[in-house]
Amino acid sequence: MLERTGRQVERVNRALAWIELLVCQFLVAGFALLLLVNVTLRYVFSAPLYYAEETAIYMLIWMTYLAAAAAIARGDMVALTILTDKLPLRLQQGLKVVVNLLIAAMCAVLLDATITWLNAPGTAFDLALTLGLPKRPFYAIMAIFFALVCLHALAHVFLGGLRFLNGQPEPASPDLGASS
Repeated sequence: MLERTGRQVERVNRALAWIELLVCQFLVAGFALLLLVNVTLRYVFSAPLYYAEETAIYMLIWMTYLAAAAAIARGDMVALTILTDKLPLRLQQGLKVVVNLLIAAMCAVLLDATITWLNAPGTAFDLALTLGLPKRPFYAIMAIFFALVCLHALAHVFLGGLRFLNGQPEPASPDLGASS
């Protein structure tokens, strides 16, 4: 029963990371297209898109958060393992579960703080300068990021706990279909 649940958790975790990377790919393509069109309009027609730079910045911010969440899902984040590599395998696995629990707890607290901030009256009236749109949708990536990382960390806790209980080794970083 737990093994089947573990496979389902792994499948959902991979699917979320795949979606995050897919959105990143669309954002990269949109970013490149936006800058190409803006440069062409600026230097060929002397009529640049006045909102291109601000839009490009928001696209980069969204890409950064989503790519970081996908990297966390894959276990590809930078880690200092000088000490933990010297520990026995079971202790390493237990420590990874504890670290992921701490990450999930931290992200849950930050998610709550971000939602409170997003719902604050001051944030509601904050407008993007050149777009003339409320910034709240652009800021929402922070809440989305903390929710995604919390889910990925909890998936790692569950899967790592199963491996710890069953004495199984850690798997290699999963392939999420992203080109290398």
